Amino acid sequence: MALDLCRDNELKKPKKTYDEIMKDIVTKEFPLDPLQLIGEKSFDDPTTLVDFENQEGSNVQEFYKNATIFITGGTGFMGKMLIEKLSRTCPQLKHIYLLIRNKKGKAVNERIDAIFEDRLFKRIKHERPKFYHKISAIAGDISLPGLGISPSDRQLLAEQVNIVFHAAATIRFDEHIRTAIDINVLGTREIIKLSKEMTRLKACMYVSTAYANCAFDKIDEKFYEAPFSYDGVISLVASTNDDKKLENITPSLLSGWPNTYTFTKSLAEDLVKNESAGLPIGIFRPSVVISTYNEPVRGWIDNVYGPIGMIVGVGTGVLHTHHCDVTKIIDLVPVDLVVNALICSAYKVSKITPAIEKNPPIFNYVSSKQNPIILEKFFTTVKEYGLPNWPTINAIWYYSFVPTSNPYLYSLLFLLLHTIPGYFIDFLAQMTGKKPMLTKIYKKIKKANAALSFFANKQWDFNDDNTRSLWNEMSEADQKLFFFDIKEMSWDYYARACAIGLRLYLVKDDLHTLKNARIKWERLRKHTYY
Repeated sequence: MALDLCRDNELKKPKKTYDEIMKDIVTKEFPLDPLQLIGEKSFDDPTTLVDFENQEGSNVQEFYKNATIFITGGTGFMGKMLIEKLSRTCPQLKHIYLLIRNKKGKAVNERIDAIFEDRLFKRIKHERPKFYHKISAIAGDISLPGLGISPSDRQLLAEQVNIVFHAAATIRFDEHIRTAIDINVLGTREIIKLSKEMTRLKACMYVSTAYANCAFDKIDEKFYEAPFSYDGVISLVASTNDDKKLENITPSLLSGWPNTYTFTKSLAEDLVKNESAGLPIGIFRPSVVISTYNEPVRGWIDNVYGPIGMIVGVGTGVLHTHHCDVTKIIDLVPVDLVVNALICSAYKVSKITPAIEKNPPIFNYVSSKQNPIILEKFFTTVKEYGLPNWPTINAIWYYSFVPTSNPYLYSLLFLLLHTIPGYFIDFLAQMTGKKPMLTKIYKKIKKANAALSFFANKQWDFNDDNTRSLWNEMSEADQKLFFFDIKEMSWDYYARACAIGLRLYLVKDDLHTLKNARIKWERLRKHTYY
């Protein structure tokens, strides 16, 4: 959507040295050094594994010491953060295996190399230069029978793995029901089957979502009755060869769930409850996962899902209205805190294995209970620190955003602020020999808004007692190493680095464009108000 305007940024190279760029952008008017703000100037000195060999770690570090870990979803947002955190904070782990499929002509080894090219890994590359020696790819596909893993790789995992993190999922709200079932439900079944073959397994964590049971207003850390039998839905999908027919019956299947993502996550939780007997397994439910709070850098993110996408759209001058109730509490959780809680929940599961039996523990990781923030406050706080400090060079208009919870008013505003200007500007672009883009972008925005409106106009009452207890049980050392106390998180501190993080990590505007971006932003402001 709005990122379509920014695709060429990765190809642009600065013509000035770093010191020259800093002189341009760190001024009396803008005194903040962006790299200092996000933490890229505060890396620790490099260390080797030898430095840790004779050191006793914290309780959680000792749990991961000499452990072999299997991760699905390692190429995704949370997965990359999980790999980075485990590798950096638990350097004595034995090995990490990632389930990766061949994609777009790239072999699994090429894809794993691509993971480490992300700027997220800049800190660990400096502090633990050889961390990647302990990470290997397992060729497979979460949607295939047996995960598409070769017999030799399956045997290796069965004999060596101690901890499983199953985070792979299709998170597209409009995913076809067949694909969603294959990945989110059948893929989870295959993980459970494989986990039961693991002779040294200590913990298996299934990453669900706090919205798996969003048809209910109050969501406790317990299992809920699924809308339909997961076996029945699996059989229905398998017996229906006509994809169009499946599309037509999907609305009746969803039965109160807003999309195939949350629906299949609900089915998957029911599957875990019924098919995981004997496993040391737990369910981890984060709410809306946003950019990093503090580590390894501040403000890192690699996707435009949820309110982050709205911020990018507004900041580029593309998005001017949205169907949302800004007076509602929005449940947001930074990805580094999410991963810390996930890592610690696996440790907890390993300690209570005898008590799990048929009711795996569930951890809701949410913010609305202990540290609530309404959507309007979130937007205004990010805007306060983000503009005009860190505007994008790709902005096409000044900040102008009129959200509404009234669907009829939203339709009118969309026509006046998006559709008509989009066609007009694209017409001018064609007349001047430029590529028209806005009409296409606004069609994508309209589709995305339809998918998000259910969540943007409602709030839930989440219970997080298990997660609170987990935090309170942590040692002081582990609380420092794996901070996830959402009550003590500061939204103000988060907002200070959010916009510059989006600029650097997501939009990929190089710092050398910042001076001109500020000049352009001021020019757009004057054109808007004078």
